[in-house]
Amino acid sequence: MNKAAETTKIPCAVCRDLMPLVQDGVASPESEALVQAHMAVCPACRALWQGTDDPAMPEQSAPDDGKILQRLRRRYSTHLLLLAFVGIAAGVALGYTGSANWVILFLPCVWAVLTCRDTGMGKPLLLFTLGLAVLDAIIKQTAFLESFSLSNFLWNLASGCTLYAVLGGMGWLIGWLLHYSKESTHENKE
Repeated sequence: MNKAAETTKIPCAVCRDLMPLVQDGVASPESEALVQAHMAVCPACRALWQGTDDPAMPEQSAPDDGKILQRLRRRYSTHLLLLAFVGIAAGVALGYTGSANWVILFLPCVWAVLTCRDTGMGKPLLLFTLGLAVLDAIIKQTAFLESFSLSNFLWNLASGCTLYAVLGGMGWLIGWLLHYSKESTHENKE
């Protein structure tokens, strides 16, 4: 197969993607050569280049912006929750060492950072933190298995949920205020 025949074997979709770049004069010489070679053998792309309608050219559906944004938001939220998990797990791990007082600072700091980045993270963080409180109560009871009692477990669960929710709420408030001030400063600059 000769080299000229291979240059025309780009798909029509690739040619259509490159056409605006060639028309604006910003495409590389190789891309421009590919488009010109493809249009020499493809009447549908040639008609698109000339601005005439060709019924043989297949319609290309436009990408769904809502789905793309939803996918990006889900990926972004997943990364933030992963960051929350690492931060809160580090705080809980410190709680079982001699540095138990650091937990009081870790949880609000993690919440504040995540809320400042995305104010919509409040509900997932609250559910995550309450789940962590349940896990903390279970760990406390299994560490002292010989003294297990339902009343102790329920007390640890209630006090842990309350403490974590209050600390997380303080962090959420701090993060929201930081986000608000950042947005206000940004709007004032414009």
